[in-house]
Amino acid sequence: MAQPLDASLGPSALAERRQPARPATAPPAWRFIVGWTLCWALVGCAVAAGFAFATDVDFWPALRVSILFAEVVGYTAFVSARMIFPLFVRLPYGLRLFFEILTVLSATIFGSAVVIFVQPLFSLAQPRAVALIVLANAAVAVVVGISLSTYDRMRAQIEASLRELQEKEALERDLSIAREVQRELLPRAVPVIPGVQLAGICRPARAVGGDYFDYLQLGDEQLGLVIADVAGKGVAAALHMACVQASVRSLFRSSADIGELNAQLNEHLCRSSSGSRYATLFTGRFDGSTGTLSYSNAGHHPPLLLHGDEVVRLSEGGIPIGLFEGRRYRSDHHRLTPGDLLALFTDGVTETPDASEEEFGEARLIELLRRHREEPLEAIILRVFDELAEWSGGTEPYDDVTLVLARVS
Repeated sequence: MAQPLDASLGPSALAERRQPARPATAPPAWRFIVGWTLCWALVGCAVAAGFAFATDVDFWPALRVSILFAEVVGYTAFVSARMIFPLFVRLPYGLRLFFEILTVLSATIFGSAVVIFVQPLFSLAQPRAVALIVLANAAVAVVVGISLSTYDRMRAQIEASLRELQEKEALERDLSIAREVQRELLPRAVPVIPGVQLAGICRPARAVGGDYFDYLQLGDEQLGLVIADVAGKGVAAALHMACVQASVRSLFRSSADIGELNAQLNEHLCRSSSGSRYATLFTGRFDGSTGTLSYSNAGHHPPLLLHGDEVVRLSEGGIPIGLFEGRRYRSDHHRLTPGDLLALFTDGVTETPDASEEEFGEARLIELLRRHREEPLEAIILRVFDELAEWSGGTEPYDDVTLVLARVS
């Protein structure tokens, strides 16, 4: 089980906990300098030994000159790869390679001139050997410089890919947590109200979404029904949905009139968020003792009441909540009888497009509900979702999809 964070820790301490572990000490720069110097000294020794073996050049003067040349071109390759080559990174590959070779050769010739000036006697006595040593070291410098530059670019790409992968994994972990939190906000149990059957499913288009529905048991025979669709998608919509859910649960029981409840929710949302964070909302209260459903619709797609052969759209109310303060919301009521089926849904149901961009539409939903209205509510919902999947051709969901059914028995 995960241990909770210590509440006594300050923000800076918590931030330190989240940082990945770092090495206690970084390797000192002098180690690299010593190692690089020794490596190029060995290169100089190898070049001098090769010339001494292949020619009659005296080994010790050649060794001294060759090591100096090697150190010059070695550091020329290093400085070029780390400081000059990055300036060419946006050039086409052929042009970049030309400038990289030109840079190393130019620096090598300049450094070699300095070495020749330091060792004039050997240079004048063995001009051919000096020229060959310069060319050999220059060739090695070009190869090392380009290889080092290529290594740096590959390392930077790998590190960038690793950071991107770590960020993606962190985001997926956060989304997983957000998904679990949002799932907890939806009703986990169906209230037991005599004479009423309930079922509902919410499927976000992404990991989390802005659709919300709820059942609230207000008494032995009273039930609250809520469905909402927050503007937007993803984490921002999910956070806003959580705010709506908290407001609904805190205000529902204290509001005698369902229209006044929507007005209070509107005021709360206007004061706690920007105008771009609005929500469509339908709230209803069913009284089992009288069979009466009172409701107020705040800009939500009208729920469908299948009353015998008649289809009633529950549209009375007002504009979406969270747009303007001081709005009033009307309410209406209907007397329900056994067999009546109430369908609350978000626009993700009726606006799901097919391959030709035609929407699923309300008429198809009504036809489905009528055809299967006697089946268990969970089975009806699954049939609707199956039809939506077939209609869309299995493409990515267009929007969050929520469907809630209530039937009077």
